[in-house]
Amino acid sequence: MDSTPPTLILASRRRALTGSSRSLSRAYNNGELVRVRFGVYYNKPAWLALKAWQRYSATIAAVACCDPSAAFCYLTALRLWRLPLPRVPEHIHIVTQSPHKAGRLPPTTRAARDPKTGLTGLEHTRSYGIYRHHWAADIVEHRGVAVTSLVQTVVDCIVRMELPEAVAVTDAVLGSRRTTGEGLTRQELLDESARLRSAAKRRRLLEVLALADEASESVGESRSRALIHVLGLPAPVLQHCFYDDDGLIGRTDFYWPEQRVIGEFDGDAKYLDDALLGERSTREAILAEKKREDRLRALGYKVVRWDWKTATNARLLSRKLAAAGITARKSPPRGQIPLALPGESTT
Repeated sequence: MDSTPPTLILASRRRALTGSSRSLSRAYNNGELVRVRFGVYYNKPAWLALKAWQRYSATIAAVACCDPSAAFCYLTALRLWRLPLPRVPEHIHIVTQSPHKAGRLPPTTRAARDPKTGLTGLEHTRSYGIYRHHWAADIVEHRGVAVTSLVQTVVDCIVRMELPEAVAVTDAVLGSRRTTGEGLTRQELLDESARLRSAAKRRRLLEVLALADEASESVGESRSRALIHVLGLPAPVLQHCFYDDDGLIGRTDFYWPEQRVIGEFDGDAKYLDDALLGERSTREAILAEKKREDRLRALGYKVVRWDWKTATNARLLSRKLAAAGITARKSPPRGQIPLALPGESTT
């Protein structure tokens, strides 16, 4: 969940304080509140102003309030462990001990209809249902809720994810850049793989571990590297340092020595995130990056850059790298992902 806890309004707490929760029912009927789960409300204008990830986090908190015994797993647990997800999940994922309770439940987030328009105001706002999974689970307490252990959460996700997503998760949990929570070692993931009953899942986990690289410094870099592998392109060197007569130029995201090509993933955060900008303005950051690139080109290197759109579309990345001279030396791996992931453009 997000660092700032969602502002949930609990009917049980209101009854404990005042002896009645009827005021919440009236506020709901008047269109002032959204009912996220039974007995759990949220200020309606504030709910509509939330971003999708914030609404997802608020729904996790609402589920935990309604059922303190709920144990979160899979993609929801990945979110709680602060590991990267490519998109907001459609469900809140929890573990159930009963096979008869496994499956999907529809969203419960509701708002009263406006008597004049007949609309709730939530028509264009995604709500999240429950997905109950019946599988063996190692449950721990984390951030005040029950959740599958970090190692189980990571394994549960990477054996079910597309390769770029799985590599991004593995890089993040193994890498030194993980500063917001505990990490894992390769040996811990290997030990967990031995407990998988499915040979296909064991192979998948080993494939992802073979591709994982702790030197990756962002999700965009990890996804790009996985696509480079899928496309059968030569593997780049990560975080290579370059120097000229004036000293250190900097470290680059990707480097192909034989082709003398440097690749750089440009996420928006590089130019917009205050934590990454430091004391520089966006304009100063762009100018510094241009001067850095000029120094690299002066040494005879080609520099190719791409953004999130390209990092999530194998066809676009292939075209961009081919134009720089990086072409396939081998057939793409069997079982490769599509050139465009579901829902993405191929242009």
